[in-house]
Amino acid sequence: MAIGFTYLLIHEFTGFSIPCPFWTLLHLYCPGCGVSRMLFHLFHGEFYEAFSSNCVVFCLLPVILADAVFHAYRYIRRGEARLYQAERIALWVCVAVLIVFAVVRNVYPIDILVP
Repeated sequence: MAIGFTYLLIHEFTGFSIPCPFWTLLHLYCPGCGVSRMLFHLFHGEFYEAFSSNCVVFCLLPVILADAVFHAYRYIRRGEARLYQAERIALWVCVAVLIVFAVVRNVYPIDILVP
């Protein structure tokens, strides 16, 4: 979390951002291309711009955050670190959605899919 906040501050004051190594090497969009910009826009409350930076991760973000909070709460209260079956299924569904998204955004470069 501290690393992400430090990166946000560096970007805010200098404009520096880390280029995507997947795009730099292969000239293909990975499922995470645009996530940094999405988070920068969310920090400024610019929801439409955040959605257009990476629409799939933007839509998956509430699910991921809810699961992370639930998992952290369960770990703190009961010391349980294992994932429940529903969490594992949700995780694999998210992974499958991101893989399909990566393929579709490279095969069909529609404006909303390209960061």
